[in-house]
Amino acid sequence: RLIDKLLFKITGMLRCRIIRGNQGEPYLERYHLFRLPGGGGAYIHRFLSSDPDRGLHDHPWKRALGIILAGGYMEQRLVNDEIVERHLGAGRINRLSGDDFHRVILPHEHHAWTFFMHSAKVRDWGFLTTGETGKQLYTAHDKVNDEGSHHHWWKSASRGRDAAREALNC
Repeated sequence: RLIDKLLFKITGMLRCRIIRGNQGEPYLERYHLFRLPGGGGAYIHRFLSSDPDRGLHDHPWKRALGIILAGGYMEQRLVNDEIVERHLGAGRINRLSGDDFHRVILPHEHHAWTFFMHSAKVRDWGFLTTGETGKQLYTAHDKVNDEGSHHHWWKSASRGRDAAREALNC
């Protein structure tokens, strides 16, 4: 598809960070666009697969906004102690607060490109998992994975065309 080819070409010029899952597999490519006043950031995200199944996660910012540019995904979000699923396709807007717990799920063989921006980091982030008693437990992200926040990663990251990113399949 033309939009995918265009986004792939554009992101080839941007600084790229590949975010990996539980087994080291890439599931998200993050392309740095610019910093926002006050410490936030704007990116293009290319989802290659679902968020790893570590539980629903929150974010370290007060606010974030995603716009689906191409493809789409299913989002699981905790709403009033229940997990609600919704599909977000091209053109949809996804608003997140730092208190929202969610997970992005990509159907097999699907993809999603998003424009994503967030406010400054104000806290740490983590995952909600179900404990032995069935109660939801919060676990800090650094106890579950070693991805970390990588402060100012874009300053030394490779450009997309030079990174070990996934080939475009369309």
